[in-house]
Amino acid sequence: MKVVFVVGATASGKSDLALKLAEDSGGAIINCDSVQLYRKLMIGAASPTPEDRSRAPHFLYNQVAPPAEVTAGEYTRLFFETLDQIKDKFPVVFVVGGTGFYFQAIEKGMYPVGAADALLKQQVLDDLKDPAQALALYEEFKARDPEAAKKIFPKDHYRLGRAIEMMRAHGKTPSEAQAEFEAQRKPFPYPLLKLGIQISKEELVPRVEARTRKMLSLGLIKETQELLQQGFETWAPLESVGYFEVKKFLRGEMAESELPSEISTATLRLAKKQRTWFRRETDIHWCAFDEHSGAKNLVGDFLKQDNKL
Repeated sequence: MKVVFVVGATASGKSDLALKLAEDSGGAIINCDSVQLYRKLMIGAASPTPEDRSRAPHFLYNQVAPPAEVTAGEYTRLFFETLDQIKDKFPVVFVVGGTGFYFQAIEKGMYPVGAADALLKQQVLDDLKDPAQALALYEEFKARDPEAAKKIFPKDHYRLGRAIEMMRAHGKTPSEAQAEFEAQRKPFPYPLLKLGIQISKEELVPRVEARTRKMLSLGLIKETQELLQQGFETWAPLESVGYFEVKKFLRGEMAESELPSEISTATLRLAKKQRTWFRRETDIHWCAFDEHSGAKNLVGDFLKQDNKL
């Protein structure tokens, strides 16, 4: 079996391209989007429709029920379990999504360090809420791992907190964990082709605006409201673009007329981050969003190759 990554910005047409490629090649599709993993998130997650699913087998969509939350490590486990189950059924699998960290985790692995316990995590969170304590944590981090500290801003509390948790729970600095990880890292176990959807901001804007209007017309507000009524107000996936803005509207913090603009603006910010992430990869073959022939040719050549690892 061979694997093709299909990456790019949200609303750029990744799912449409992957679906057409899967149909043409008799392949399957595996989700690599952190929101589409969850059940009950259909409209705001732009999950595949029943019609899409009937055209090619789809895996890891709408699989995890609330209030569970999936880490990159857990996603990696699910991904390889799924590949192992279907590897003899399809000649190629298309892995599609916009969550760059998930792609990195399945291709290159993750630090061999477990999670910190809940008490330690809470202590670090409490310290980060105090500006003086947060600065002290950064100084502690910089003193123990000056190289890694150069890559993290003092106000980047998420990454700073993760680094402090690692050092306190496991006695390893991020640099030490990285070195250990590199020493035992194994190559991706299947022949791999990486495709990217190339689209400019000017081309993306009308697509994002149209998708936002469609989501709202399909019932994004109702979908979000029902999840809140079921007690999932603090569920992390509801902090994602679209759901986050609708929650603000439902709390009376913005008018309904503002939703299309607010969601579109947030979506474009996300798209910018995704483009920045994937542009760091030097082995992605970039294809125009409105021209699929190049991607089809690349996949066709890839499937003809005798790729033996």
